[in-house]
Amino acid sequence: MSRLSDTDDHRPAISRRAFVIHMGTAAAVLGAGLPALAQTAAPPVAGKEKLIVRSPRPLNLEAPLPQLADEITPYESFFVRNNYDGPEMDPAQYVLRVDGEVDNPLTLRLDDLRRLEQVTQTIVLECAGNGRSFHSPKASGLQWEYGAVGNAVWKGVRLADVLRLARPRATAKHVVPDGNDTAPTPQAPDFIRSHPIRKALDPYTMLALEMNGKPVPHLHGGPVRLLVPGWIGSASIKWVTHLMLADKEWGGPFMQRSYRSPIPDTKESYSLTSLECKSVIVRPLDGAQISPGPLAVSGHAWAGEGTIVAVHISTDGGKSWTPARLTGPADPYAWRGWEHTIDAKSGPLTVMARAADSLGRVQPASRPPDPQGYRWNVIHAVRLNVA
Repeated sequence: MSRLSDTDDHRPAISRRAFVIHMGTAAAVLGAGLPALAQTAAPPVAGKEKLIVRSPRPLNLEAPLPQLADEITPYESFFVRNNYDGPEMDPAQYVLRVDGEVDNPLTLRLDDLRRLEQVTQTIVLECAGNGRSFHSPKASGLQWEYGAVGNAVWKGVRLADVLRLARPRATAKHVVPDGNDTAPTPQAPDFIRSHPIRKALDPYTMLALEMNGKPVPHLHGGPVRLLVPGWIGSASIKWVTHLMLADKEWGGPFMQRSYRSPIPDTKESYSLTSLECKSVIVRPLDGAQISPGPLAVSGHAWAGEGTIVAVHISTDGGKSWTPARLTGPADPYAWRGWEHTIDAKSGPLTVMARAADSLGRVQPASRPPDPQGYRWNVIHAVRLNVA
């Protein structure tokens, strides 16, 4: 899948804040327990009947792991994350405003965006709270397990191309996007998160008009959705209608209080940006009963601003690791498939998968507490009965 036009064959270096994460023992993984996916009524949304309802309003839907087996996640299996609900917009009436620290404020309609050069790329989106239910002590918020993640093919325009038309001033240091979602009460703050101009000008950051070959569905932010690849899902504002360029980071509560994690060994916190290095086992499922003999194990791995360089498998509690085979294209900002075959002997069997990335990060066996339940990327393990 082509990710950018042929004229864009480079990816700029991107700085990031790195933290040293203590590696715990594999016993911490096996002893923590892996609760089964919750069973709830089907969501009241056509085409999303296979997903788990984490909240009906605002609508939040999680994919069970069997729904994430495909390299490209179809619409019916793609998770839905909303802080607020947004009313559907008539594409013919859509307007995007670009203003603030610019010399040429813009008002663009959908046809204006379609006339700009179109790019296509595969991007994984993951909610920052994916895995929250596994934190100890328990964190408040939606109790996501493994399925608030999906990998789709997006088509649209580079955000950089739109911003250049607006001619940002030297004082433009941050982009503040706003969407068409509606706060539940007049007192509730608007859902806004900003990002620095250097990420906005990254040629992979885009305004998406299509998802998997069709107009972006309303539930996934259509008719126009911002995509900030490699960053937590909340950076990719849905139903985007306004881009304000500002001289500083947005000061609202969704930047200053929410979507933050503790800085180790301090009392400070930082605003979340890049996704973690992470892998999940999609097949077989935890608790499955299987027959002795060759057992195919497969899943996906992703790494935010990094790229996946290896996935290793262990069947002895993490004492030894064997490399899995990486599959599919190595697209920037997409997940990478992997597979491995093990010789399953009769009795209980635990299979663990651990990813490593180009930034030197290795999926950990434990995580320090996080009051808001973010950054869960502990080694995934499935327990099987071989008989």
